[in-house]
Amino acid sequence: MTATNDSILVLHHSDGVGPGWLGEAIEAAKIDTVSVRLFAGDPLPDSIDWRAVVVLGGSMGAYEEVDYPHFVAEKRFLAKVVAADVPLFGICLGSQLLADALGGRAYKAPSPEAGLMAMTVTDAGRADPVFASLPDRVLVTHGDTFDLPPGAELLAYTDGYQHAYRLGSALAVQFHPEAGADLAELAVSRPGGGNIVAAGVDPKGLVAELRANEASMREQALRFFGAWIDTL
Repeated sequence: MTATNDSILVLHHSDGVGPGWLGEAIEAAKIDTVSVRLFAGDPLPDSIDWRAVVVLGGSMGAYEEVDYPHFVAEKRFLAKVVAADVPLFGICLGSQLLADALGGRAYKAPSPEAGLMAMTVTDAGRADPVFASLPDRVLVTHGDTFDLPPGAELLAYTDGYQHAYRLGSALAVQFHPEAGADLAELAVSRPGGGNIVAAGVDPKGLVAELRANEASMREQALRFFGAWIDTL
């Protein structure tokens, strides 16, 4: 694989869990992407010479290194990316892998959290050039959580969990700003999708709410991701 500063590397952990509206924003910015399908056995690149790195979600736990041995090498890779000051965006599992990689900890949450939720933004989040464009509400569905890595700034949270942080060149979110109703439907049908039901949320009602708000959610998500792309 040939690395180039002009391309964004996208790490995939699960078939069907793609970059969604983030991918749309990258395409609109006319930036090339290179995808690595880790779930299918694709190797990580040797080089960290990328314009940016995106780390997507998945139903597995960042701590499940026995079942997913490629997580060991991936965490080392992510730590190198941040040490080299390469921009990185981690989503859900991506935020948890990054927390582990940078000296924090990912672990099973006391209880799952799901729904279409507004985030509480911290002072650091309000001052952040990307989080100034945070959507009003975002899809939340997770059964794991994380402790912040040393030196990280918390950007946003809900009543139950920390959700976003920045450390150096890395921006990480546990919620799903890239996703609308299609991801919610997929989540219900796959392992890990039980988070929605286990959180006491009616999956059909959630999907209907997402469908009803999808146009405005997409518009806000594209602004949010566009703000991140503007920093690259």
